[in-house]
Amino acid sequence: MANTDRRIPTVAAIAFAGLVAVGASGAFADKDNSASGPLRCEIRGRVQGNTIFIEPVVRSDEGVSGSYSITVSGGGAGGSSNIRQGGEFTALPGHPTALGQISLSAADASYDVKLKVAAAGTSATCTKQVPSEI
Repeated sequence: MANTDRRIPTVAAIAFAGLVAVGASGAFADKDNSASGPLRCEIRGRVQGNTIFIEPVVRSDEGVSGSYSITVSGGGAGGSSNIRQGGEFTALPGHPTALGQISLSAADASYDVKLKVAAAGTSATCTKQVPSEI
């Protein structure tokens, strides 16, 4: 009599489907060590056509003024990029404050993005890897 136990292939298929779903939703890998606290940062990324748009964002529980720095390094078929920029910001309590926007080539590209924000005696750092495929 043939073995008709299909539990292992079913479990493997479910695990594979879960990995595919996680991979598709995690196209912009994010490491954010500022998820809590009075000052938080976020790196937003999106691909539109042949362009990757990166938007650094700061959030605060209180109105604050501070400074930020962002670095972007990487590249792809269109060449490489090393960007460093920064400046001052004022954030309203409870509202995301965009700190600018960076646009880069998306042609087979991957970029490492690091955002540091500092205000009112505290700081936060966010990192994200931004690939061209979503």
